[in-house]
Amino acid sequence: MTNKKVAAAIVTYNRLALLKESLQAVLNQTDYLSHVIVVNNKSNDGTAEYLATIEDPRVIVYNSPDNLGGAGGFNQAVRLFAEKLDDDYVWLMDDDTIVDPDALKYLVEFIAENEKVGFVNSVVRWGERTGNPSWMNVPAPRGFTWQSHLNSDNKGIEVVNSTFVSVLFSREMVAMVGLPQKEYFIWGDDMEYTNRIADVNRGYTVLNSVVVHKSKENSMPGDVIREKDESRLWRYGYEFRNRILTGRRISKKDARSLAWGALKYELPRVLLKRNVKFRFPKAKMIIGGVFRGIKFNPKIEYAQIPRLQKRSINAIMRAYQLAHPDERITLDREIEIISAFQLNDLKGINAKTDKFIAEYEKEQSTR
Repeated sequence: MTNKKVAAAIVTYNRLALLKESLQAVLNQTDYLSHVIVVNNKSNDGTAEYLATIEDPRVIVYNSPDNLGGAGGFNQAVRLFAEKLDDDYVWLMDDDTIVDPDALKYLVEFIAENEKVGFVNSVVRWGERTGNPSWMNVPAPRGFTWQSHLNSDNKGIEVVNSTFVSVLFSREMVAMVGLPQKEYFIWGDDMEYTNRIADVNRGYTVLNSVVVHKSKENSMPGDVIREKDESRLWRYGYEFRNRILTGRRISKKDARSLAWGALKYELPRVLLKRNVKFRFPKAKMIIGGVFRGIKFNPKIEYAQIPRLQKRSINAIMRAYQLAHPDERITLDREIEIISAFQLNDLKGINAKTDKFIAEYEKEQSTR
């Protein structure tokens, strides 16, 4: 056990029945729960009226005057956590997330038991506790190192990033990386934000922590080719636009790869593959989204709390490679470098390294 406190945060829009179930499941947590922030994205189904009847002092309601989208809702939730509460961690989820009674316990205790953990998320099942994995919420394991934390009773798999269906991170992370990017509006804000966190400290899926995602369909993330619901097509414009910025914040190479993949792989299949519905509207979403993404570059917002200096794993590794161009870096050596080095340790070795560090620090100062 630890004495840490957690603020859960649920973003909701016109799903009152699911919100009631989700909120009750969160309030039933066995340990560590201090507050529940509910961001109501201007629902018109009686959500505001229902929330007004809640007397539990742990529940904090924010009724937005506008529909901020999922991204704006989570931006507001994290801001409220950082600026208005003194809890140690924030635990994000959608209103169709139904958490096990001990889901939070395992997340918090994994962080308490392990050093340098950026975020933790849950195993997500679709529809019911015994259902298949919720495919849109299955994070990619980080190559080879994913097994690093399997040697305890509360096991975790190292992952690249996470959705916002049950992910937890600390106040210190918010002070370092800022707030979720509200301009995404919908889709991809979770991946971009947890990428930022994982660049400071890696993230893990905690295998004992289980939640159920009661989404309408168990679809793959961003699967425009198999999409059959015409009412969802508009979302793919955001999907493809947001992808480009998510990639660019890793590297220009990643951004080019994502743009090229959308135009070379997804666009031809939307237009030419058999049994694809809404071909031309989908093609429009792909092309328009990619080209808007090239110029899409909103600034990262920070909560009104003291900022902490961010230590970037990606920047340290790139600087080390420039400083030691002839060294063959094994995975064991990479782990040592990530654990031990700061950017300042690599200054003054050669001109290329110094140029890279100067450009990186200048870029960070403008965010």
